[in-house]
Amino acid sequence: MRPIVVPDQMRDLDRRTIEDVGLPGIVLMELAARGVMLEIEQLLGGNVAGAHALVFVGPGNNGGDGFAIARRLLNAGCEVAAYVCTPLEKISGDARTNMDIYQKLGGAITVIEEPRQLSRLPHAHIIIDALLGTGMNGAPRGIIADAIEAINKSGTPVVAVDIPSGVNGATGATEGAAVMADVTATFGEIKVGHLIPPGIDHSGRISRVDIQIPPQFVHEMDIPLFFIEPGDVYEMMPVRPMGAHKGDFGKVLVVAGSVGMTGAAELAGRSVLRSGAGMVKVATAKSAQAILAGGGHAEIMTIPVAESGNGAISEAAETTIDDARTWADVEVIGPGLTMNPETVAWFAEHALDLPLPTVIDADGLNALAERTELLGKLGENVVLTPHVGEFARLTGLSIDEIEANRVETVKKFAREWGCTILLKGVPTLVAGPSGPAYCILAGNPGMASAGMGDVLTGTIAGLLAQGLNARDAAIAGTTIHGLAGNLAADELGSSGIVAGDVVERLGLATDIVAGRAALPRSGGGGCGCGSGGCGDGGCDDGDCGCGGGSCNC
Repeated sequence: MRPIVVPDQMRDLDRRTIEDVGLPGIVLMELAARGVMLEIEQLLGGNVAGAHALVFVGPGNNGGDGFAIARRLLNAGCEVAAYVCTPLEKISGDARTNMDIYQKLGGAITVIEEPRQLSRLPHAHIIIDALLGTGMNGAPRGIIADAIEAINKSGTPVVAVDIPSGVNGATGATEGAAVMADVTATFGEIKVGHLIPPGIDHSGRISRVDIQIPPQFVHEMDIPLFFIEPGDVYEMMPVRPMGAHKGDFGKVLVVAGSVGMTGAAELAGRSVLRSGAGMVKVATAKSAQAILAGGGHAEIMTIPVAESGNGAISEAAETTIDDARTWADVEVIGPGLTMNPETVAWFAEHALDLPLPTVIDADGLNALAERTELLGKLGENVVLTPHVGEFARLTGLSIDEIEANRVETVKKFAREWGCTILLKGVPTLVAGPSGPAYCILAGNPGMASAGMGDVLTGTIAGLLAQGLNARDAAIAGTTIHGLAGNLAADELGSSGIVAGDVVERLGLATDIVAGRAALPRSGGGGCGCGSGGCGDGGCDDGDCGCGGGSCNC
């Protein structure tokens, strides 16, 4: 698992490296510049000689990094213009040293004092954003805000130094203008703000630059977030012995569906089996049971239960469902249940006692939002899988309040409620009753269609049935679900993926993640790379979900 830090922690790592190890700050700056230079060369096809570069320089060490990069570009035969958006007399320390070296080599500097100087940028092949870095608080102001707007309007490829200017490194928030980068070269460790919207959309491909921070310093920190890598999920996956039988892989009870919503129950039930569980029974309203049983999926066993007048589960179903619980190892509650008052009343009684590991989704979450006194009484073996709108209803917070600090908000409520929360989105976040949160980048935009949440719910339940704990099942389930979506996109095109396409590829995705099958070679982005954007240079080292670079991304 790759640690993800906040800017204050990174500054402390820098300080300890300088003070405790004795590695001078200007050496750290040089290592940073070297790493950015490698990204620039890659973006320009391997050779910067003869190219034109604009380096936007701000105050502090981020500006010092900019001057070091400008000097490296100059020495490599690039035509460089440094646009300095702070008074030269305010540049000091290591940043001043690098500015002086750049000037002594003949590097051109233009001090930007008025917006009109930015109205027509000269032609360039690359722009380097070294304006603000991770030390920014609040919205960019004055000439720096004007420079950000000019960069974004230029249409020129942009490499951001450490973080796109205007993005909050701790939360990903943007309070004003923010650079839209094609590549972000970040130093030491990836920051939370790189991975949380809208920061993730501004960062482009993220490359981690090694500046020789001792790993033990990182291990000693209280890390708020970990990025899940393929090997992490591999280690979670259960072994499937040759002599095993269906009982060895667990039994899942899915309480779901109603008249008109049988598809949700079917998708969840199929996903349980496709993710490797041994057996599944779907308990659904009596009128819906005949539809579900006739749906052509004979592997799904069904249980008809008492229903209300409009074909939804009623309070009278409790005895039948309780009996079914004695058969099961894991329970799912929610897909397609509706918010019928009788169904909500049944849920409130049923949720008071959840003896099995349980996944609650969809209308189960909506019912919880109406009976928030149940939150905190569910138990540590429960996984809640809300999207941000559902999470807002559960917490009483606004969507904006959640988005302002997604990581800490998810951790806070997972602790308060004593269960595992999987907050869907890009990225998906998982947090348990204690410890850090976990970040998973998986899937593709084609998965924004009906029924995908039901598939994820069934996948998590299937892994719970095979013995994974709540946290690991949520992490592995999200990874497998996203990879199955990418396999579907690669084969069918992302625009037309439906939930059933993902279900049919869960088995292969599960085997790939568990190391029992190879990732198919691909010519596109739907090969398991997730966003393709996180790690030491993207796909080539497998940090973005490729399984070791076995695709042609």
